[in-house]
Amino acid sequence: MQLQQIDVTGSRIVGPITALGHVGPKHHGIILGKNLEDGHVYVAENMHTGYQIATYHDFCKRYMPNGEIKIAANDGAYSDLTVANRAIEEIKRGGKGIYNLVANNCESFANRAIHDKSISKQVVHTAIGIVVVVGAYWVIKNARK
Repeated sequence: MQLQQIDVTGSRIVGPITALGHVGPKHHGIILGKNLEDGHVYVAENMHTGYQIATYHDFCKRYMPNGEIKIAANDGAYSDLTVANRAIEEIKRGGKGIYNLVANNCESFANRAIHDKSISKQVVHTAIGIVVVVGAYWVIKNARK
C-alpha cells in the first residue's frame, strides 16, 4: 500500500457506537492517507477483533447509522505524517496485545499514536461516574440510619 498524505492524515476519526450518538461510547481511529493504488482513504483501528486497516468508507458505513462521524485534527506534538506512521508501525508490530476495553481499546490506540500516552478518557469518565453513583448511594443509604 502506497499512502499519500492528505489534509486529514494523522487526524483522529471518531464514530458513535450506539444510537446514543456521541453522548454514548465512541470508536476511535487514525486517518492514514490516500492509497495511490486504489484511491481509497484508509483508517488504522484497534477493535475487539484485533488491529486493522480499513477504508474510510467502511468506517463510515459501520458508524454513520449511529450519528455523525467526527474528524479531529492532530493535537499532539508529532507531525500528522508521524502520527499516521506510528499507527501503522503499531499495527505491524501486533499492537500492544489483545483488545481490552479498559487498558487497550481503540481510544488508547489513537492516543498512543498522537500523544504517546495509552489512556482512554471514556474509561476514565465511566470510572468517575461509577464512583460518584456508588458514593451517592452510600451517602443516601447511610443518611437514613
